[in-house]
Amino acid sequence: MAELIQAPFIRAPIEVVDGIPVFSLRDHYVDNYTKIAADHVESLDDGNGNPFIDEELWADLEKSTRELVDKYIEDGARVLDIGVGLGRVLGSATHLDRYGIDISHDYLKKASKVGFKVAFSRIEDMPYPDNFFDAIVACDVLEHVIDLHACCLQILRVLRPGGTLIVRVPHKDDLEAYLDDSIPYEFVHVRSFDLASLRILFGKIHKMHFRESTFAGNYLKDSMFSVKLLSENSPARKAAQLADGPDHPLWLLKKITDISHEEFRAWIYNLRDEKPALMRELLKEMTVSLEVNVVFTK
Repeated sequence: MAELIQAPFIRAPIEVVDGIPVFSLRDHYVDNYTKIAADHVESLDDGNGNPFIDEELWADLEKSTRELVDKYIEDGARVLDIGVGLGRVLGSATHLDRYGIDISHDYLKKASKVGFKVAFSRIEDMPYPDNFFDAIVACDVLEHVIDLHACCLQILRVLRPGGTLIVRVPHKDDLEAYLDDSIPYEFVHVRSFDLASLRILFGKIHKMHFRESTFAGNYLKDSMFSVKLLSENSPARKAAQLADGPDHPLWLLKKITDISHEEFRAWIYNLRDEKPALMRELLKEMTVSLEVNVVFTK
């Protein structure tokens, strides 16, 4: 269980719950995230696995970040895991002085048990002194926050000069999926990133030094196919069917729309089930990565 005296906070907590100091008030956004975390932890505790992502893919994404942690963060460094969750990314990194913040008590209790000094805090409310951390890790967090600019300012405030920031976020996320009314959460992902937007955000706007980027997690998701295929009912596809020869202005479009998006998707999923080894090879060429890691230095 976390002890309040484990961190030199710059202000007193609002309250202490089960040994965890609380620095952020509950509101609609926090309650929404608390529900997501509670559903996640309940599913894991019941032995049903992660309800949001395949376990093998989850482990692959975490491994990609852990490799950068091992490369850029020295033994004994004081490290903050923002949105620490279950503490899996740095869970085995006992050679580091690990801190974690989140806005879920369920998550923080889990992280505390694996050695993190934890606090219930939004990024905007971080209670740590200026230049306190040697490194900060933020995995699958920035796509959730409402006030990105305020969060970035706080991250820069508590990271020492020369310190390392490792960010992992979904790459070119399809936000339309989160408009589906059947999703039981009001807020899930509220913004999308790619490598360029991250380098502009932290490099150009916040004057950090870019060090390295890596991609991880090929994933069968409609929006991630490199080739955009038209649906069966697409007006453009229907118009292309009128092309009767090479001299017709829509002849090339007819050729590339002979296969619909639905047919291609069905073929991909069948190949995944019938020829998984071949599928893994094709994925390298046919999909983009699910997430991107980026390393910056302050």
